[in-house]
Amino acid sequence: MSNSDPHDTHQGLHDNLDQKHSPFPEPADLPRNDEIQNTETKQTQDSESVREAKVEVFYEESCSDGKYHWTIEPPPKIPKETANVLGRADIKVFKIKDHDKFGFSGEYPMKAYRVEVQDPLLVGALAPILRKENVHLDPVAVAVFKEPFYPLYFRNKEIIDLWNRNQGDDVLRPLLEAFVNVLIELFRGLKAKTDGLQGLGLINFKIAWTLFPRDSTVYGRSLNSEFVGKVDSIKYEGCPGERRLLITCKTISASGGRFFWERRTLTIPEFTGSKPIHELRCCRLWFRRDKELITERLTARGRKVLGLQRFEHCTYNGIVVRKTDSTTLRRNVNSRIVIDPQGYDKYYLNQGQREINDPEKDWMVPTLEELIFMSETVSGFSLKDKLWFQFFVEDIQLIDWHAEAYSDFVFDEQKKELVLSLVLNHNMNNSTSRAMQDVIVDKGKGLIVMLSGPSGTGKTLMAEAIADHLHRPLYRLEAKDLGTQAASLGTNFKRVSELTTAWNAIILLDEAEVFMAPREPGHVSQNDLSSAFLRELEYFSGIIFLTTPTIKTGIDSAFRGRASVHLVFPPFTQQTREKVWSMFLNRLSQQRRRISDGREDVAPDEPNDEPYAMSVNENDIAQLALWGLNGREIKAAIQIVHNWCCNKNYEMTLARLEYGIRLVSPFCSKDMGVFDDSG
Repeated sequence: MSNSDPHDTHQGLHDNLDQKHSPFPEPADLPRNDEIQNTETKQTQDSESVREAKVEVFYEESCSDGKYHWTIEPPPKIPKETANVLGRADIKVFKIKDHDKFGFSGEYPMKAYRVEVQDPLLVGALAPILRKENVHLDPVAVAVFKEPFYPLYFRNKEIIDLWNRNQGDDVLRPLLEAFVNVLIELFRGLKAKTDGLQGLGLINFKIAWTLFPRDSTVYGRSLNSEFVGKVDSIKYEGCPGERRLLITCKTISASGGRFFWERRTLTIPEFTGSKPIHELRCCRLWFRRDKELITERLTARGRKVLGLQRFEHCTYNGIVVRKTDSTTLRRNVNSRIVIDPQGYDKYYLNQGQREINDPEKDWMVPTLEELIFMSETVSGFSLKDKLWFQFFVEDIQLIDWHAEAYSDFVFDEQKKELVLSLVLNHNMNNSTSRAMQDVIVDKGKGLIVMLSGPSGTGKTLMAEAIADHLHRPLYRLEAKDLGTQAASLGTNFKRVSELTTAWNAIILLDEAEVFMAPREPGHVSQNDLSSAFLRELEYFSGIIFLTTPTIKTGIDSAFRGRASVHLVFPPFTQQTREKVWSMFLNRLSQQRRRISDGREDVAPDEPNDEPYAMSVNENDIAQLALWGLNGREIKAAIQIVHNWCCNKNYEMTLARLEYGIRLVSPFCSKDMGVFDDSG
């Protein structure tokens, strides 16, 4: 830097700053501190240099229009005596006009707006108490509290107790006494108002926050359930007339079989006048008249949640929740489900073990007293919808297994026993099964049951009956679930395979011929699809039933060779139809008897009229068997006539059943079966 006049230097810097267009008054043209330090270091290292560097310091003189003006004269220091006088207040209270109260001639009463605690000893004494309100004070800094002083209100009693315990401390006692007097003045009016209203079981919106101290238990309702949470924080937001009180609370959720505190927000919209506390959208559990019953219900639900952290096969009928990145979807589901919180995290949230073990989560182990805080939902998979959802715990029920389905299933008994034995013994760790494995490791371990035959002959029913007999989930697959492109088929099938293996479930793939068509020259797309599916089956280790109407043709020979067993379902004979008619009619009669005796409730979708008479004997069943129906059509005909008789209180007779047959299968003949009317 040249030895020019300081005034010229000052003006030059000022001119340079005038050329800048930054909206902030930043001294961008001045050297930084690190540059000054580097210069000083360089000056020391190069002490023998010809030229000596010079550092000149400039001080802010004034700032206007976003531009700094500089001077080389340092500002005067405040005398020590003056500083002591200015800083000797231990507590400062700042007051503003209270426009919520009546003012006369523009003059309004004053109210406290801000309180500052400047004495470090007093700040240090208050710190442990206010930490309970998630307020963390630095003893060497000024503690600032603003209206409406939530933490001071909720910890007022503890601060007074601290003052009472320190009566012998000549240094801290006067500080605490002064602060307690400030608190008494702050909350005198508020305390009188809350005591008066709460004594009547009432509250107004402005002081509703006083109901929710930190860690208190708040009761609320979600879409389809009730819950309680532990209050974490409170605040008001919104414009006058549209304000609302937000209560952030914590409930216990699960992730990967582990539990953690999760925050959720409750809302109380602004209301006028006073309102009964128990009628608020959410309120302290303590104010609920039925708090003991609520505690009992939610504790029992918490125990149920603890038992639903592993794979559980259940049934569900109610509202479910499906959360996406942008919204929360709600819908009704009536299906068998698999409760699987770990699968939900892995396959729906796409969370790996690292995310599941997130150290930022407030992990915990619930105690008996904390079961009441358990979330009202658990994660799982709907087998009917083939989607992941959050299920409300109250609507999760045990499965009413169709125990009679396997025994009533009309099929060759030896073949039924064979397939059941194969399913039971699959993956058993014995020497015989190991000896029969493929030479290639992890290849050929799956149980592939191919079922061929006309529609309605019992192929699907076999898989359903075996799954219910063994109390296992049945995962139904269709072509659309796997996709008809070779690239997507492998990924989709692997995902289903992983899930069903973990659940010990059985896969049922209806109309599997789409993926098993013969590979022929020129059919590149179909050949790729068949090859991809064959490759997945070769390394599949679970249990899958493949149904197809094709018996000999239409299936690639490689699939017939890969099947563990191939059962053919022939068209129904008259004898088979007699058994099927008898089975369905007997099942209907037994169900109606149980309902009549009060041992079974009427299903929501069933007619609830007076019981009708059934007049169908063995001769009638023999006549019904002459109609060339399959099993699905027989069931549909009985269901139609059952609803008809229920609604009209008609007697179920042969004539009415035959009328139902004509509605289900108009082209069916009693003597000849289905006839061709094409010409």
